[in-house]
Amino acid sequence: MRRNIAAALAGIGIFLTVVATPVAAAPRDLFGLTKGKEALNGQDLNTIRSTRVQTFRFVLDWSGTQPNGGAPPNFVPTDNFVGDLAAKGIRPLPFVYGSPSWIAKSPNRPPLGSPRKQRAWRSFLAAAVKRYEPGGTYWTGGGPGDYQQQHPGASPKPITAWQIWNEPNLPKYFVRKNLTRKYAKLVKISNAAISGADPQGKVVLAGLTGYAKPRGWTLLDHLYDIRGFKRRFDVAALHPYAATIGQFRTELKKMHQVMKQHHDGGTALWLTEVGWGSSRGSRRFPLNKGLQGQKRMLRRSFKYVLRKRRALGINRVLWFQWRDPAGGGKFACSFCDSAGLLRHNSEPKPAYRAFKRFTR
Repeated sequence: MRRNIAAALAGIGIFLTVVATPVAAAPRDLFGLTKGKEALNGQDLNTIRSTRVQTFRFVLDWSGTQPNGGAPPNFVPTDNFVGDLAAKGIRPLPFVYGSPSWIAKSPNRPPLGSPRKQRAWRSFLAAAVKRYEPGGTYWTGGGPGDYQQQHPGASPKPITAWQIWNEPNLPKYFVRKNLTRKYAKLVKISNAAISGADPQGKVVLAGLTGYAKPRGWTLLDHLYDIRGFKRRFDVAALHPYAATIGQFRTELKKMHQVMKQHHDGGTALWLTEVGWGSSRGSRRFPLNKGLQGQKRMLRRSFKYVLRKRRALGINRVLWFQWRDPAGGGKFACSFCDSAGLLRHNSEPKPAYRAFKRFTR
């Protein structure tokens, strides 16, 4: 962890500076996007750039990048995606997830349980960091397929933060048995790999789903109880999916309250997935709000963040997702097929226009 004393003291000066700043003067990189299952095309990238978002979160899938343990990672698809974002002035933010079959029977099983598995995970993380960090080989390699060959003259947007796994309090993404201990161990070995490759690289906790079992704040509380855990990360993360704005507010407050209770209230909290569907809602599917309801929830949640971001330490809010996937209804979640700001045919929804008013 890079929690040095100088940065902590500098925070005092930062606080004194921002007190006099108007509430509306949010950082330009406050609002961003999280990728769903839609494949982005050139039109998408141009339209995203027009919104002026500066952060785009995506999955760096270990199982797809290194399916064979006897071969090095194949970063070519990630190069293309990261490069296309960077050329539009958008910083990529990966969440690294998914054990390959030579490590575990299922992607949701973390690379723990043997030195061999842990070494493989650390090696993969280190390779990714060295490739995409500031001055990394993808940006400066000078070989075929590097950034300057793909996008001549474009400025790099290196990856400066790495999110470890996704929603570990959901069985879909992480094993139930010894959840707290295993995730804490994963963060520990990930921090070592990232710090060793880039001492300035930020370690971001997986986005915890608020109203899951265990609750996101409950899991975070238990993680803090593990000795040394607080020193292993730089940013906490939450996915505050909520049926009402009242629930949304409660989730943010509870997460920050747990952080304060553990004397960590100065650490940033990122909302790495926020969203509602535009399909017709019901009691069974409370995260679907209809077209106007989706817009209304976006506006109310974003306005709340603008009012409370300093008090709650929030400096990233990433909407899930950009565009609806083709052939909806294939997601495990009830709202994911309509959570996009655009329909699958790229037609903007009312929520898209509301989103742009916050990002511009």
